[in-house]
Amino acid sequence: MPAGGLVFFLFVLLSIAAAVALYAAIQGETSDLPTMSREEAERRARDEGMRYNEKHGRGTDRRPNEGDRDDGSGWGSERTGDRGRDDTRDW
Repeated sequence: MPAGGLVFFLFVLLSIAAAVALYAAIQGETSDLPTMSREEAERRARDEGMRYNEKHGRGTDRRPNEGDRDDGSGWGSERTGDRGRDDTRDW
């Protein structure tokens, strides 16, 4: 039976050591985070979005083109209930 106790002790010791090593690795990664101003973050986000769109062949303007609006397709084309609504009223 002493061999079984030794295996159990080694297993517990190894589990604790793995948890401590994982904790130390996470602390090392998050201890010195880079900081930037809001303007810099917005500029980087725009640049990354532009690169993503160029890479995937997408345009940067999500609105339909002017020529596409004539055929009735596009955003909200299936909504017919708002066509007679008067937008000048104060809701």
